[in-house]
This record gives sequence, C-alpha cells and structure tokens, in this order.
Amino acid sequence: MADFGAAWILNILTSVVAIGSIGTLFYTLVSNRRQLKLHNFTEYTKRYQEIILHFPENINERKFRLSGLPREARNQTLRYMRAYFDLCSEEYSLHQRRYIDRDFWSLWKSGMTVAFSKAAFKQSWSIIKKDTVFDSDFVGFVKDHMPTR
Repeated sequence: MADFGAAWILNILTSVVAIGSIGTLFYTLVSNRRQLKLHNFTEYTKRYQEIILHFPENINERKFRLSGLPREARNQTLRYMRAYFDLCSEEYSLHQRRYIDRDFWSLWKSGMTVAFSKAAFKQSWSIIKKDTVFDSDFVGFVKDHMPTR
C-alpha cells in the first residue's frame, strides 16, 4: 500500500513538473514572439527614418515641385522616393501575408496615406511607377490611397 502512495505522489509531481514546463515553454514562445515583432517594427522604423532624412527639407510643402530642384537634388530625391515606395511595398506585402498584426499595419497604412496625399509623393509616384516594377496589388493600393488632386 505504501508503494501505491509513493507512486501516486510521484505521478502527481511528474504531472506538476510537466505542466510547469509547458507553461514555461508557452511563456517563452509568447515572449520571443513579442520581441521578434518589436525587433521587426524597429527595423522598419529605422529604414523609414534613414529614407526620410535624405528628403529635401521642404518635401512636405503643398507647392513642392520636383521639377524645381537642381538635377542632382531631383535625382537624389527620386532615389529615396524609390526606397520609400519599396519599403511601403514590403510593408503591404507583410500585411497581405499576415506577417504583421493589425496594429502595426494600421499605423503604417495611416502613415502611407498621409504621405501619398502630399505633392512630392504624387509627383514621384507618377515617375517611379513607369520605370519600377511593383506587385499589381500594391499598385492598386497606392492608386486607392493616393488622391488625384
């Protein structure tokens, strides 16, 4: 009878350890996932910052004109605009594949919508879309979110 009690206690202890291990594993997975999401968000934020730091100071002005820039400044602006639209395309693709959560996408999408409404981005897109290949779904997304006026 004592052996039965010892075996029962051993089974209970083994079950507690197994449940504790599963709980620890679950916590680790959730924590790692959260850290990975934060890392990815930080990486995309860094890329965005690196791009916008190379834009002309007056990029957000309503009367901004690419054609009014000296040739080298225009070329540099278009180079970084291409990088910006590439970044947006990647973010859109991550959203389409459900690799990012809704909160990140909502933040990125609202930023794109604001940028797409500005003269510099409209002018740049009209040039860039002619010589750069983007996924057709992304092109449709830009078209839907870029006012024509």
